[in-house]
Amino acid sequence: MPAYAIALPARLFGLSASTAFILLLAVSALLSSLAVFWLLNDVTGNHELAASGTLLVLCVGGISAQFGLFGTFIDIPFPVLPFLRRYEPAAAFPLFFGFQGLVWRVLTVKGGRGARLQTILAGLTFTVLVFSYLYLWTAAAAWFASISVLWLYLRQSMRRRTLAVLTTISTIMVLGLMPYLYLLSQRPATLEEQQILLLTHSPDLLRVHEILGAAILIALIVGIQRRRIERSEPLVIFAASLALLPFIIFNQQILTGRSIQAFHYENYVVNYSTMVGLLMTAAVFWQPVSRRLLIWTGGLALAWGVIATGLPGRLDSVPSGIIRDKSIPVFMRLKDLSRTDGTIADLRSKGWSSNLVFSPDVSLTKWLPTWTSQGTLLDQTGVDCGTMTFEQRKQTFYVHLYYSRVDSDALLQALNGTLNPSRKELTSAAGMIFGPARVFPELNSRFRPIQADEVAREVQSYQTYANFFSREEAVKRPIAYAVVATADNFDFQNIDRWYERDAGERVGDYTLYRLKLRD
Repeated sequence: MPAYAIALPARLFGLSASTAFILLLAVSALLSSLAVFWLLNDVTGNHELAASGTLLVLCVGGISAQFGLFGTFIDIPFPVLPFLRRYEPAAAFPLFFGFQGLVWRVLTVKGGRGARLQTILAGLTFTVLVFSYLYLWTAAAAWFASISVLWLYLRQSMRRRTLAVLTTISTIMVLGLMPYLYLLSQRPATLEEQQILLLTHSPDLLRVHEILGAAILIALIVGIQRRRIERSEPLVIFAASLALLPFIIFNQQILTGRSIQAFHYENYVVNYSTMVGLLMTAAVFWQPVSRRLLIWTGGLALAWGVIATGLPGRLDSVPSGIIRDKSIPVFMRLKDLSRTDGTIADLRSKGWSSNLVFSPDVSLTKWLPTWTSQGTLLDQTGVDCGTMTFEQRKQTFYVHLYYSRVDSDALLQALNGTLNPSRKELTSAAGMIFGPARVFPELNSRFRPIQADEVAREVQSYQTYANFFSREEAVKRPIAYAVVATADNFDFQNIDRWYERDAGERVGDYTLYRLKLRD
């Protein structure tokens, strides 16, 4: 749903993919702010706390995740506002808090037409989440189970009505899940390998959000024992349900035996919901909250958001964005050619393009699909939606290395992490050859560093492949275009051995060559 929610308006108004994503950030930030404010205001009844808390949750919530710039237990994530990372989770992120707000309302308001409508809306909101982002809807389902059990147990006087509304929401949720589960059953056989699905029953109890959740629960229990708060108070139950969420999320594999990239919960969902739980716990114990404290809290949170996003943006995002912008003219030229070279016709008749583009610059290959429709020699994004096996993807990278005239020494340096950054043809070499799970510890709770003997075997494997490269290999994935930076003085020896190359067309900082397989 997020893809179509972005693409259809963009097509209607003639917007490029890049422009649509730029606008998405602003729209998602606005809607997320409204959703968090609405939830906090509805639950606490304090609009000043809700305003200050919204800034705290969205600007500082990401810092409680441990996968960021420094790799420490509490870290600065990258991007600093993780909920705006990409269209997932940005497009659907506000719905997570909207779902919580709707459930709160149907549990706390008296019956009537409005309550019935909100019950239906809660179920439909969850259904939209199901078809939006795995980590949002599963977290929403886990939280719904948590608050349902707590509410039924702690508010027994309203059990009959509570059971009725929860059953209605649950029914809609199950109906929404049925087509999703059918689609999931049709997934490619390679998906579990690509998405790093782990089969494990091991508990996971030492994440920062579980520690924060435990602190919230202890505070609530102590408050109940000292009779400062009532355990059946709705705000207490809501705060407790959010505190329990990290334990459910990070330990569901004890029952299911499956865990898949749990860091997504830590960076994009649970960190924010736990921060909301902290604010609600504060509201339970400190009423009224000092207005001066709220002003300082909101002001400091906003200042942190400005500094933490502006500084990395100025030092990293702007320079890298300028480099990427210089490649746009050649992308636009390829887009013009796609209308006459058979690319569009292929997409309409076969669903895929037979015209592939090669570039020694891996990052350029990665950004090419944003602007034009030709295929790429490297399967950079196939890990998310393709049917190729890991070995097949590695073979395409071997072809890329061969055409880029990479020798075994350069590959060895890249895999050992000592390569000159200017060797753009070897960017992400370790991930392409060994897989992301062997490079990024956050993707795999059983992370195992790459060993020297493994590097040696892969270098030898590539060298053997390059030594015996044949026309048969070239025909498997024939390339129609080559894009190289004009200033790089690229060595075309391996390409010219198998392809006829025209004189090239200068487009901005790049030269575009048309290629044709030799007879």
